[in-house]
Amino acid sequence: MTIRIETERLILRPLTPEDCEAHIAMMQDPDVAASLSASRKPQDRHDLWRQFASYLGHWEMRGFGWFSVEEKETGQWVGRVGPWMPDGWPGLECGWSIARPHWGKGYAPEAAIGTVKWTFDQFPDLSRIISNILPENANSQAVARKIGEEKTGEMFEFWGFKLDIWAAERKDWLARFG
Repeated sequence: MTIRIETERLILRPLTPEDCEAHIAMMQDPDVAASLSASRKPQDRHDLWRQFASYLGHWEMRGFGWFSVEEKETGQWVGRVGPWMPDGWPGLECGWSIARPHWGKGYAPEAAIGTVKWTFDQFPDLSRIISNILPENANSQAVARKIGEEKTGEMFEFWGFKLDIWAAERKDWLARFG
């Protein structure tokens, strides 16, 4: 079965090996890396290749994972959004990473709403979905609000960072977006 989610302007599909170069380019942008790497700086190509391979493996091990986000009109790769829960994670997360040229277009919340709906459909017993966000990442906090998440007061420590856990309860989320 092929998984494909369509929103008004976007197509979402599971990551494929062909997305690796676009992912590496996105993650080597200093503004993107500032929130998504342990050093807060771009990683080298080899580390990013291994990271991307782990994302492909996440699909194999969990049956879900990051979706590639493409513009419907152009087919251009925009970023990655979707459910993610590596070992040790505090819950099933909806995450998002959009390439800098596409910031400010509303793609992250549009894609996240599509993937959260898909996730709740796939996991009928899932009571909430979370997002782990750096306290200073105002852009991701704005996305979280737009997709119906609220800051919970819970924290998750990862790479030495204390991340705020934002969450949306299934019932409330489905009533709003479902």
